[in-house]
Amino acid sequence: MNVIDNSRNPSSTALLLFFCRYHVPLLSKLFRVLHNSDIYCNLKERDIHMPHPYGIIIHSQTVIGQHVTIMQQVTLGGSRIGINEAPIIEDHVYIGAGAKVLGKVRVGHHAVIGANAVVTRDVPAGATVVGANRIIKTANEQKS
Repeated sequence: MNVIDNSRNPSSTALLLFFCRYHVPLLSKLFRVLHNSDIYCNLKERDIHMPHPYGIIIHSQTVIGQHVTIMQQVTLGGSRIGINEAPIIEDHVYIGAGAKVLGKVRVGHHAVIGANAVVTRDVPAGATVVGANRIIKTANEQKS
């Protein structure tokens, strides 16, 4: 069994993640309401860092990799009502405050989604996204 490192998370995040992982009936709902968060995806065996776990919405079909940082007010969800599609977030991704990643998109390894960015298209590995789908830096540009 892998041990999840919650030492980087504040205690409120550790409790929120515990209740989201193990679905303790009444306490899970209460803790989600207190944090104004709806986190329904499978987070077992995932090392997720949430420094400020408030207002985070994660679709039940979202796939999140290892060592992902999710800031406050982030939405990882569907892009259309009635269509059950959700993002895939690969390993070592940083998602800034207020960012929205919507629909069936893939965010590559080591990508950075800037604060308040809106992502509705795939993001290559190592890329930085700001605004509405605007990629300002890719892995190739970062190496030079």
